[in-house]
Amino acid sequence: MDSRVAILGANGTGKSTLLHLITGVLQPVEGTISKHSSLKLAKYSQHSADQLPYDKSPLEYMESLYKEKYPEKETMFWRQQLGRFGLSGAHQTSPIKQLSDGLRNRVVFSQLAMEHPHVLLLDEPTNHLDMGSIDALATAIKEFEGGVVIVSHDFRLISQVAGELWEVKDKKIRNLTKEDIDIKAYKAMLVKESMAAIEKAKLFSKTATKGKVA
Repeated sequence: MDSRVAILGANGTGKSTLLHLITGVLQPVEGTISKHSSLKLAKYSQHSADQLPYDKSPLEYMESLYKEKYPEKETMFWRQQLGRFGLSGAHQTSPIKQLSDGLRNRVVFSQLAMEHPHVLLLDEPTNHLDMGSIDALATAIKEFEGGVVIVSHDFRLISQVAGELWEVKDKKIRNLTKEDIDIKAYKAMLVKESMAAIEKAKLFSKTATKGKVA
């Protein structure tokens, strides 16, 4: 289960609601949702890194978090686990508060990977991140072993990690990938729709002005 799905659509179309339905936070008002009884989900958001203990180092955090669950794991194991997600050398032993947003996200992914979820859900994960941090997040997603579902407006992230594109619009889900629409073509569609909306607004404005003059 290693699909990489990006959920696209305008604000207010129900993208985050779809994630809430998947996790069970919300229940459908009609229809049903079927999930495998052993399916394990994990959710990552723009606020996940804010929950880290800033005074601890990534290495201290991982060792203390899992010392009861995995008492047999030695320091080298946790170094390797952090290294899988691009945290090496001094970054492993520096206080988390000294790390960049991108590196903090890698700590979160290292921790999520230890939970072994089948599918990872990400809701607008790049808000407030700079380009370097977005690229670091993309690297962490690529290293994650499992399925990924991303709700995002960030085409930079989507172009790097998504293998399949879904659009939420008019209470329906459209599989763009099955229609051979990639992220570049989708962006072109949005531009075309925006230009058409602008022209329509201009025409309406002119018509309204003429009506007042008459």
